Amino acid sequence: MRIIYYTSGITGSGRIVRGIAIGNALRRKGLDAEYAILSSSDFAFLCDELKFAHREIPLEDEEALSDRNYKSSHLFNELSRLRPDVLIVDLLWFPLYHFIGDLACKKIFLCRQVNDRFFQMELNGGLLDFNPDAFDFVLRIEPFDSKVRMKAISPIIVRNRDELLSREQACARIGLSHNEQNCLIAYNGEPGEYHQVVKEYSYLQEQGYVLKFSSNYENGLFPIADYYNAFDLVVCGAGYNFFWEMIYFNKEAIFVPAVRTFETGQRRMREYRDFDFSQNGADQLVDEYLLS
Repeated sequence: MRIIYYTSGITGSGRIVRGIAIGNALRRKGLDAEYAILSSSDFAFLCDELKFAHREIPLEDEEALSDRNYKSSHLFNELSRLRPDVLIVDLLWFPLYHFIGDLACKKIFLCRQVNDRFFQMELNGGLLDFNPDAFDFVLRIEPFDSKVRMKAISPIIVRNRDELLSREQACARIGLSHNEQNCLIAYNGEPGEYHQVVKEYSYLQEQGYVLKFSSNYENGLFPIADYYNAFDLVVCGAGYNFFWEMIYFNKEAIFVPAVRTFETGQRRMREYRDFDFSQNGADQLVDEYLLS
């Protein structure tokens, strides 16, 4: 079975990390499957850290992916070459709009928090409306309301709880003492935001914390979840991955929310902070949808 995870990831590394999380779940299951991540992300190199296959294609505009031109697009030709048995689409429904019905495979759409504007795109060639019937499964991967009917799975997490390093192991690997009060300041948002967060929260050192800094823009710890047990406090963004990792691993956290085009970290903090789940959504996806 050949499984392809497709996303963009042009802002931050979060979407690539979700693809890696799904790959980890496939490995835990011991499936005899070829798995690869297809993206236009600058962070695809993170796949190499855990030895996942990946393919990069250039970003393409609406003209290249139009009904008239899509057959010459990089995306169409790469998917035609890869010939997946299962295609997992993370958010990016519109690049596939004109040809997804021609793909002879199981198609799964994953959707994190977005506002309803995301499901309608006004382009020069006309109005595109998201068609849930183009997919075998449309899954929301966090608890938000939408005009599009979706089945729910738990948030997708890069590691399971029993896979993290112990406090002693994690501290030893990154040069911290397990007897100190350690604080991680980590941020992977848009370029430049990380340094602003570091500047704003470095005062925690004066409160007795030993600080460790990390960003995927600067060759930071990866997967950073492996080291969470080393830290008594985490300062991080309120994007999908950091937020749900803090909830899943029960970490004390200071969230630094940002507003993006179709989502807000403030909404996660306000509405989802008490959401409780025990099963990693990556495992749920594999068990209930990839193997069904």
